[in-house]
Amino acid sequence: MNYRTGLAMLAAIILLYSGISLAQTKTVEEIVALVNSDIILKSELDRELARVRDGLAKPAPQGPGLSGVQLEQAYAEQSKNKLRDLIDQALLLQKAKEMDMTADLELIKTLERMRQEYKFESLEALYKAITDQGNDLDEFKQEIKTRYLTGQVLGREVYGKVIITVEDMRKYYDEHKKDFDRPEGMRIRMIAVYTENRGPEEIANQKKKAEEALAAVKKGDDFAEVAQKFSEAETAQEGGDLGFFERGQLAKNLEDEALKLEKGQTTDVLTLPYGFVVLKLDDKHSGGVLPFELAQKEIQDILFRQRVDPKIREYLTKLREDGFIKVYPGYADSGEPSKSTKVTNAETQK
Repeated sequence: MNYRTGLAMLAAIILLYSGISLAQTKTVEEIVALVNSDIILKSELDRELARVRDGLAKPAPQGPGLSGVQLEQAYAEQSKNKLRDLIDQALLLQKAKEMDMTADLELIKTLERMRQEYKFESLEALYKAITDQGNDLDEFKQEIKTRYLTGQVLGREVYGKVIITVEDMRKYYDEHKKDFDRPEGMRIRMIAVYTENRGPEEIANQKKKAEEALAAVKKGDDFAEVAQKFSEAETAQEGGDLGFFERGQLAKNLEDEALKLEKGQTTDVLTLPYGFVVLKLDDKHSGGVLPFELAQKEIQDILFRQRVDPKIREYLTKLREDGFIKVYPGYADSGEPSKSTKVTNAETQK
């Protein structure tokens, strides 16, 4: 399993998602934009712009380590959309509120998962690590909520409407076969239950859970459905599908066990430092162009990314048109619908 370090995880969340302090009493300062009943302040935009620059300047592996002219060019390109992103985020959070979504439970689950994954003895120790990096704890928590709520809205309103058929994937495969030339490897599924920072009784219960999952698979239940029911890994909702690994990419202890399997077989319950795991070998590849069946998940991900971005933009444009957006002089919103789009939509509604 490939986990980012705790510090990288914290930095990634902060870089990707920023909480907007809405409807709070603040020192009077410059307003950049109005988004329905909410405001975006210059300090919020400045904070996001600073994060863009800092992220571009960070050395590998946390960033590209740009400087000089390259830094300025990349910053100019990425910063032009930050006000758009803040407006989009505000619209999505407003939609989440309208849909009666909350993120309190998700916040608790996320913090506890982080505590276990990065081996903090308590939530207080995790909080200290967050603040020791110079982050405000309340803002950090709000960013987790924002990430969850915006994702939930897009999941309901956009992601489910992106349809990718087998015919679509086959067509892409036939047109891009050379892109799927791979060395020897395998496609793996996994059921995992975790034991870190748990007492003996809890560990025993977790082992029993893993054994129940394996028994269901051996009985003939579909591995993907069992993974969705039992697995605690992030891949559970994808049927435990870890994807295709070239030889040497998978953690050695897991690869050694997977290499003992034939296609379709599963391991016994494996005891690992972080929990109990059951692996299934979906398929093996001896080298060369992947067959369509092995390339299918990768193709699905590629096509989804290609199709979802314009759908998200289309949805956000509709939210903008249905609401009230005012950007103050001196600032530019790169997501503002063009006049032609507004005219077309108005004509459609007649």
